[in-house]
Amino acid sequence: MTDPKTIHRQSIVIDNTCPLAVMDSFHETYRKGGVTVIAATVGYGVPGLGSLDFTMKTLGKWHAWFRDQDRALLHVTRVADIQTAKAQDKLGVIFHFQGTAPFEDDINTVALYHKLGLRMCQLCYNEKDLVGCGCAVENDTGLTPFGADVIKEMNRLGIVVDCGHTGYTTTMDAIAASSSPVIISHGNAKAVCNNRRNCENDLIRAVARNGGVIGFNGFPGFVADNPRPSMDDLLNHVDHLVEIAGPEHVCVGIDYFEYQARVADDNTAKQVYDYLLETGAWNTEDYPAPPWYYPQGIEMPDKMENLTIGLHKRGYSEDQIKGILGLNIIRVFKSVWQ
Repeated sequence: MTDPKTIHRQSIVIDNTCPLAVMDSFHETYRKGGVTVIAATVGYGVPGLGSLDFTMKTLGKWHAWFRDQDRALLHVTRVADIQTAKAQDKLGVIFHFQGTAPFEDDINTVALYHKLGLRMCQLCYNEKDLVGCGCAVENDTGLTPFGADVIKEMNRLGIVVDCGHTGYTTTMDAIAASSSPVIISHGNAKAVCNNRRNCENDLIRAVARNGGVIGFNGFPGFVADNPRPSMDDLLNHVDHLVEIAGPEHVCVGIDYFEYQARVADDNTAKQVYDYLLETGAWNTEDYPAPPWYYPQGIEMPDKMENLTIGLHKRGYSEDQIKGILGLNIIRVFKSVWQ
């Protein structure tokens, strides 16, 4: 078998949830880690940020970055762009919303954002919104009529429906309503770490049956009951997802973000944590207090090669590793994007 460093170098590596990318100083960190494409968070479900006004300004910033040739960025809106990013050694960027709040209450904004490059959209962010319920809602009442319309429009346009942070019933409703595969961009196994943010086995199976993928997540509170999880803790989620869904339905969604350890100082992280608790976006039951240390060995995106080494040590084949790193989600993109 090919050695893991060579596999990593040859692979198309896609991290399907990347809030850290809002800080342009870390774009090169992803490239150093051999990452081909990132799904950058450009729209939020968090109160105060999930507005059309804030989102349009964020998209304007990203389009300005794309115009700057020195940044080695490539806006990914079709599958061919992923191959181009790999060939040209650029960092491909998929626009990803973590919540549908930026649509506000107007279905026409979905097409507007698609024209500006949106290709992946998460339905909810923990709490209840206009399309359905997040995973922290005690009584998940499921997909709303507006939510059904949003999914229909996303299917029509070619935007991947993402149920990360979304409640169980709402996710099951979304899978039933969608004519295209539904994914969970970053969601670990609840059987491995008992957190409401993680996925039940039958939900994992439902995503797989629908042709979707589940991305494993590095946020420490979702990995293990340990403030400094190990690589083995993270790979335990991979093993479980593979066992339940099959290796062809697993992908990467590490979720590096701008307030984690090694990025923000402890005081800033605590201020952000308090804000997220006050707004109701987070809660103390599911989200431990900072500092947030990502799994040892892949604490930052420039260490992503160690993930490939870890998968190799766990006995995954070269084809399985390349699928998990990028080819599995590319299969979804091929079936969804217009």
